[in-house]
Amino acid sequence: MRRLALFLLISPFLTSCGGVQPKEAKVTIPLPADKSSVEPSVARLLNQTSSELRNSMEDPQKWLVHGSALFANAYYHESAESLRQAITLKSEMPQATYLLAAALWKANKQEDGIVALQAALVLIPEYDMGWRLLAEWQLERGETADAEVSARRAFDLNPGRIGTRYILAQSLMDDGKYEEALPFLEETISVKKAPRWIYTLASQCYRQLGMTEQSEEALLQSGPPFVDWPDPMYKHIPNLIAGKAELAEYAMHLYHATGPSKAKPFLIKAFKINPEHVNVRVALSIALQAEGNLDQAKKLLEEMQGTPNSNYWKQYAGICIGRDELSEANAHIFKALALDGEDANARDIAAVIANKQGNTAEASRQWEEAGKLYIKTETWDKAELSLAFAEENGELTFAGSEALALAQIEMGHTLQARTTIQKLLKTDPSNEKALELQSRLPTE
Repeated sequence: MRRLALFLLISPFLTSCGGVQPKEAKVTIPLPADKSSVEPSVARLLNQTSSELRNSMEDPQKWLVHGSALFANAYYHESAESLRQAITLKSEMPQATYLLAAALWKANKQEDGIVALQAALVLIPEYDMGWRLLAEWQLERGETADAEVSARRAFDLNPGRIGTRYILAQSLMDDGKYEEALPFLEETISVKKAPRWIYTLASQCYRQLGMTEQSEEALLQSGPPFVDWPDPMYKHIPNLIAGKAELAEYAMHLYHATGPSKAKPFLIKAFKINPEHVNVRVALSIALQAEGNLDQAKKLLEEMQGTPNSNYWKQYAGICIGRDELSEANAHIFKALALDGEDANARDIAAVIANKQGNTAEASRQWEEAGKLYIKTETWDKAELSLAFAEENGELTFAGSEALALAQIEMGHTLQARTTIQKLLKTDPSNEKALELQSRLPTE
C-alpha cells in the first residue's frame, strides 16, 4: 500500500510536468524544432519512429521507441515529452519512467529527474542498479545522507557489484565516515582483481585515516573512475544512435571500455556516417589489425579524410611494423612525435622499429625517453618495462637508471631496485638522488 500511495503522489508529476497536453487536446509527436539542423541519418530514424507512432497513437510502446530514439541522439527535451506520453497511456512502464528520469537529468532538470527515478523504483523496487544510479545523482547534488540510504539499498539488494561498493564508500567518505567506508573497499581489494578506480578511492580513504603506507600502496594501482556503469535499462539505446557525434562518442567509449573486438560493430556504424572522424577510423583500423586483417587496416588509413593526429600516425606505424615495412613505419612514427614529442607510447613504437632495424643504440635511447615520460605521469608499470628494455639494449644514462630505480620501488620490486641503486652509488657514492632512493628501500 505504501508503494502504491507513493506512486500515486508521483505520477501526477510525470504526466503533467513539462507541458504534456490533456487527453482531450490533440497530442502531437515531439520532434526537433529546427529540422534543418538534424543530421540526415537521424532524420531518417526519427521519420521512421514517428511514422510508426502516427499509425498507433494509443500504443505506449511506440511512444517509448520514439522517445528512446530521441534520447539516443541527444534530443532530451523531446525525448522526455514522448516518454511522458507513454506513461500517460500506461502508468506502469518501468523502462519508460526510468528513461524519462535520465532524459530529464541530461536536460539539466535534476530535481524532476530524481522524482522520475524514484517513481521508476516504486515500480521496480528490487532493481539495485536503479538505487545505485539514484545514489550517484544524489552525491552529485551534495545530498550525502540521501545518497548513503540509496547506496545501502543497492548494496543490500546486490552486494556483489563493485560499482555499488564504490558509490556506497564514496557516500560514506563524503560524510566523513572513513572508518565505515574502508571495509567496503578492502573487501574488494583483498580479491586482488579489483579495478584500478577502487584503489583510487581506497588511497584517499587511507590517507584521511592517517594510514600513509597503505595509501601509497593503493595509489600505485590507482586509476580514473569508471563513470558509465552498464545498465540493462539502456540496452536498446546504442542500436538507436544515428547522430555522428553521439555514435562516435559511444563507439570510442565502447572501444576504451571493452576493447576493439566488441566495439567493432559500432565503430563500423560510426565510420560509415562520419568517415572524417580520425579516432574512429584509427580504432576501426586497430580492430581490423587485431583480427589479422593488416591489408584492410592499412587501406583504411590510406583513405584518410581529415587531418591526421598522433594516434593516426602511431597506428599507421604499428601496421607497417606488422607488415615488416620498417622504413615506412619509421617515417610515420616520427610524424607522430613531431605532433606530440611527449607521447611515451610513440617513443615505445619508435624503439621497437629501431630495434627491428638493428639499431639497438637508438632503440635504447627511445625506450629510455619513453620510460622518463611514463615517470612524469606516474605510470610506473610501463615506465619500468620501457626502462628495462632500454637497459637490455644499451646503457642507461644516470638519469635513466634513477628513473628505473624509482619505477622499481613504486612497483614494489625491491630486489631489482636495490641492484639498480647499487650501480648508481658505485658510479657516484655521494649522489643525493640515489641515496634518497636507497632510503626508501626496506632494511635487510
